[in-house]
Amino acid sequence: MKNIQIITRATSLYRAFKRLSNRLFRATDRLAPGFYCASLKYCTWYRYHDNRLVYHVESFALCTLHRTSTQRLTQIPPSDIYKKQTSIPEERSLSMVDLLNLKLLFIWMAALFPTTMTAMSTSSTKRVALITGGNKGIGKEIVRMLCQNSINKENGESWKVFLGSRDMDRGKAAVQEINQSLLPESDCDAAKSTIICCRLDLTCPDSIQSTYDQIKREEGHLDVLINNAAICFNDPTLYGKVEYTPFEQQAEITVQTNFFGTLAVTETMIPLLKKSQSPRIINIASSAGRLAILKSTELLQTLTDPELQLPRLKELMQTFVADVEAGSHAAKGWPNTCYGMSKLGIIALTKIILARDYPEIMCNSVDPGFCATDQNNQQGVLPAERGAVTPVLLASLPASDFLTGRHLFQEQEIAW
Repeated sequence: MKNIQIITRATSLYRAFKRLSNRLFRATDRLAPGFYCASLKYCTWYRYHDNRLVYHVESFALCTLHRTSTQRLTQIPPSDIYKKQTSIPEERSLSMVDLLNLKLLFIWMAALFPTTMTAMSTSSTKRVALITGGNKGIGKEIVRMLCQNSINKENGESWKVFLGSRDMDRGKAAVQEINQSLLPESDCDAAKSTIICCRLDLTCPDSIQSTYDQIKREEGHLDVLINNAAICFNDPTLYGKVEYTPFEQQAEITVQTNFFGTLAVTETMIPLLKKSQSPRIINIASSAGRLAILKSTELLQTLTDPELQLPRLKELMQTFVADVEAGSHAAKGWPNTCYGMSKLGIIALTKIILARDYPEIMCNSVDPGFCATDQNNQQGVLPAERGAVTPVLLASLPASDFLTGRHLFQEQEIAW
């Protein structure tokens, strides 16, 4: 059983092995040797330990089982996860040695955990998630990863994902592409009920209410809200997609969309979240929203005050817009970035207000890193898949590992 490497197609035996690997992860506290599965793309949350997300990732191409001397799981470095497709070994069938090793592993696990082995094939928990801006970029990859986990029944969970998109045609195209990428064409019908496209525009209250009504009607509750949708004037023309927009005119649309739109979605969905057994809000932020962009000590102290109230935060965001439009923002200590200020407001909302006012909900914000998306004209240095990892891990976090009020980057809590 030392350093067994199995390279196989997605056969029923491989699926059984993956389910077994999940049980191995959850049993690590009781096992003297540590086990982990390393692979190249998809990820599953298991625990938050030593200020770091601990998880394993998987794909249908490579799965490696290691018996090590470690007592607990350790993080697999991102550099080992996100390798180029060309580095994946060529697939082959299971050899007789592989089959024998697997058989021995199942016998060993069945002897140690007979109840677990019996239950792992029958237990399943349905989870419901809403991802705003899910038709492209990081949002789309979050949807893809959750649905992959649902297909594979990771952690015994199945996901129903509501993909929020401002444009229904683009949303439906994203659903079709995700389904086709995850399942053979003949099996796509099995995934149609996994992803539901809904029109959701952060600047349109009617679309937000309609999405709420649809989720309430179809599911009656919401387990995970991932606020991903946002706009950013990376240059005055949004890379030629809109007409030239002077800086003083960017503040209103940016803050209204990114901050107040996200707030509206969150407040609307909270009644559905409260009906979940393990509700969570995950807000996608940005390094552009770091506190260092503030040039005023008074603003810094106000926005980080543990007693900061929502009406005061809303007032500050509106003041920023008014000062930008008046051309006096720099003199008052505001930053020269509307996008950054909108994301700073999101972090304050999540880290201070939501986490404090809704103690029963896991409320966390995530800096996805500089990922290549349409928002930055594909100039990011990381793939969108990398930015989706931490949100998916937080969405899959066991209810027993309650985590809230954190700001994370690449699976680790970071200073704001």
